[in-house]
Amino acid sequence: MIKALVFDMDGVIIDSEPIHTQILVQVLKELGKDVDPREFDEFIGMRDDEMWGVLKKRHMLKETVEQLLALHDTYKKKRFFGNDLEPIQGIPELISKAKSMNLKIALATSSHRFLAEQILKTLKIRHYFDALVTGNDVSNSKPDPEVYIKAALSLGVEPSECIAIEDSYFGIKASKGAGMKCIAYLNPNSGSQDTSSADLTVSSIKDIDLDKIIELLGR
Repeated sequence: MIKALVFDMDGVIIDSEPIHTQILVQVLKELGKDVDPREFDEFIGMRDDEMWGVLKKRHMLKETVEQLLALHDTYKKKRFFGNDLEPIQGIPELISKAKSMNLKIALATSSHRFLAEQILKTLKIRHYFDALVTGNDVSNSKPDPEVYIKAALSLGVEPSECIAIEDSYFGIKASKGAGMKCIAYLNPNSGSQDTSSADLTVSSIKDIDLDKIIELLGR
């Protein structure tokens, strides 16, 4: 029986991947590196410290990972702490429908807690979430299932009683590894992602019919 929905944030709740890409290009430009924006597709769903560990070696950056994270966070705060953010179409309606069905709702994101809290508050949907598990709360980032296992624990349900909504290969693998059902959203801004292991794939969040999906996946 399905008792909860667990949302990824970047690329599912907010179409933030293009913004993250722009920020990374700007950060690396400040560090004297010109990069192809497509380089960052491989990091979708990955925690920032792990991403910067890779980028530091690849581009021979002299800064420490901690210094790179601090610079990156400065850029993110400037961009995401405004009031011009919009949720992906269909998200407010899906969350409202889930609540009307007495489903619990959690966030499972690789992003930092400060960013997740700010984005949900700006979108005016923070109060719908019963639990938030962020990159600050786990030792291992996606595709490790830790973030999804902790989300289920925070909600007081079994992973098998949850449906995750993801847009990345790493996220899908993490949710399935935790034992959840997974809906893959084909976000055109999330790069080329392998969604073959998801239980269901949709091209729009508005295509998610909870009544039918719970009947299908909740057996």
